[in-house]
Amino acid sequence: MRTTLDIEDDMLFAVKELARQRKTTAGEIVSLLLRDALAPKSRATKGFQPEFRNGVPLLPRRPGGPVVTVDLVKQLLDEDE
Repeated sequence: MRTTLDIEDDMLFAVKELARQRKTTAGEIVSLLLRDALAPKSRATKGFQPEFRNGVPLLPRRPGGPVVTVDLVKQLLDEDE
């Protein structure tokens, strides 16, 4: 369906850049982004079951991401000083 929308310049640039990278149209990118933004968000339905430690939800680990240890935290704190 064709329609006319007023889109801020920076957003149009970002959409066109995504379309170029993915070798598709700006309209397809806008449709995908709108579909995702308007879809009900429930992590539980997407296989995400948060773990809790001391009542605080833990963030999921990124695949291939580093394991955060006490030693790593100490090292990063020392570098900050």
